[in-house]
Amino acid sequence: MKRSLEERRSFPSLKPDIVPKAFAFLLFAYTCYNLFLSQYSVFKVFELKRATIDLNRRINHQKLENQKKEKLLEMVREYPEHFKEKFAREYMQMQRPDEYILILKE
Repeated sequence: MKRSLEERRSFPSLKPDIVPKAFAFLLFAYTCYNLFLSQYSVFKVFELKRATIDLNRRINHQKLENQKKEKLLEMVREYPEHFKEKFAREYMQMQRPDEYILILKE
């Protein structure tokens, strides 16, 4: 006994055009999930880019600070007596003999 094509299908209530539509819907739903709800969502990507920009700005600031300190270190090595005197005057509040310091307040 031969059965017709309608009888051979496993799911006789399903129409043949519903499978591509269901696949497209699932694909769309999965894409939306990945864009907005997954670990690497669009929002997380933007947050990471913002953090990267902030870190690059801080790195550049630290590089400039390091360059300034390296220049100061070179000057201290080149003129040690000048900086010894500057340190003694400013931080230890020392003065030379027979020298008077007048402090003016604004």
